[in-house]
Amino acid sequence: MEYRLEFITALELVGRAFNEVVDKGHPRPVIVGGAAVEYYTGGAVVSGDFDIVTAAETTLVKALMNQGFRTEDRTKHLLRGYYHPDLAIGVEIVGRSLMDGSADSSRVVVVQISEASGVAMVSVEALIADRMGQFASTPEGVKAMLDQATKLYEFAQHIDEAYLDTRIRTETFGSFDLKYLLARTGKP
Repeated sequence: MEYRLEFITALELVGRAFNEVVDKGHPRPVIVGGAAVEYYTGGAVVSGDFDIVTAAETTLVKALMNQGFRTEDRTKHLLRGYYHPDLAIGVEIVGRSLMDGSADSSRVVVVQISEASGVAMVSVEALIADRMGQFASTPEGVKAMLDQATKLYEFAQHIDEAYLDTRIRTETFGSFDLKYLLARTGKP
């Protein structure tokens, strides 16, 4: 896996902020969305931001600021979230609960970046199902989301296929299942 330096640097800073949140007595925030896709695909899919869920938003924002992040105020950027002046990767807090409470939080993966930095990632199964749900959410489908789901499955080391099938069916309201995804991959 070849991660770009900017992604590793951002992970380190965000992980330090996550550790600060934990040190204040809150659960570790969780990375969801594109940055988690980048992590699980080893950099094969690149993201421009870190989407994070946490019930401790105020604490996380302070911790991000302690790591040099700023409130988004740049021209030609959506004025939401945070950015680090040395990085082209933004951070946005997108919710208070993991996949709006539909994903199994016991499956979250904690990744130790360094001694002072640890991040939590949504499970690869929940992420694949989320991408399938986004694909299914429009009449023409968002092909990029299906492509990401396929890549995630192909890169995954360990998959709980029963859980994944359930999550895909839930996220797509029964329109798609694991069998559909498998037909798009090179895996048996």
